[in-house]
Amino acid sequence: MKNSNQKQIDSLREEIRTAQLQEDIAYCIDDCNLGDEMIGNVLRSCEELGNISAEYLMEEFVFQGGDSAKYDDINYLNIAEFNAMYWE
Repeated sequence: MKNSNQKQIDSLREEIRTAQLQEDIAYCIDDCNLGDEMIGNVLRSCEELGNISAEYLMEEFVFQGGDSAKYDDINYLNIAEFNAMYWE
């Protein structure tokens, strides 16, 4: 009985993974206009980060256009400067 239940669970997990992969690929193509190589990079990154969705990765962690150089500045969100301005 347990073996049968485990097979059903494994089958359901595989269906969910397949559906998520299809959604991720569609998002990369339709919303981000990515090519094959970039889609592969995004999907590998999602897998490395614990099978997160491509949409979540792109919306939360990838800068597209704009002035992204300021975010690379180590002092952009310097907590010591913030504390000096407001707490000392």
